[in-house]
Amino acid sequence: MAMVLDAFASYVADMVKQVAEDQVGMMLGVFGEIDKMGDKLQDLQNFLVDADRRNITDERVREWVGQLKRAMYEATDILDLCHLKAMERGSSSFDAGCFNPLLFCMRNPSHAREIGTRIKALNKRFDSIKERSAAFSFINLGSYEDRHSSKVHASSHGNPGRKTSGDLDRSSVVGEKIEEDTRALVAQILQTTNEVNNNIMVIAIVGVGGIGKTTIVRSEGVQ
Repeated sequence: MAMVLDAFASYVADMVKQVAEDQVGMMLGVFGEIDKMGDKLQDLQNFLVDADRRNITDERVREWVGQLKRAMYEATDILDLCHLKAMERGSSSFDAGCFNPLLFCMRNPSHAREIGTRIKALNKRFDSIKERSAAFSFINLGSYEDRHSSKVHASSHGNPGRKTSGDLDRSSVVGEKIEEDTRALVAQILQTTNEVNNNIMVIAIVGVGGIGKTTIVRSEGVQ
């Protein structure tokens, strides 16, 4: 699911931002590369919502998403490598200030060169992934976090209480048979309700977030 990938992308972006603030790029000899990586991640993250809708039926988009995931895993591996090198030396060989794996790598030139080389190579991969995304003409729908924040902001200003909009956002609907499946579900519920108790007036649709509960109740077939 792109919601999970979007959260992962946010985590990696925050990690890159922290590294940039610590001026690690300058110490590694890759000044500017860290900031570029953060910008590329942000640009790519804006396409994840649209990519999620399309990778259900488009194998090329699914492959593109896979490439992006692998590149982000590589980004986390870079920090994991720093942790590993620090652990190999043991806590007794350095003070509390050196326990930070990034600082430890800076004080070990061979490790710094390895990390710097991997950062440059990873940035080239992000360049390639970003260039390839142009072929799919993705729509910038923002991240799931941005979309959720916008809805919360609008709700808090319009009504202090919790209120669900009655408008159906078609851009959030995924699946080839969503309308057909919705009608079949409604028919099954109505049949079961009539057989059990004709006085039932409310039917609750429950489940984890993101599976389409609100999308179903907003559809014309249900209303």
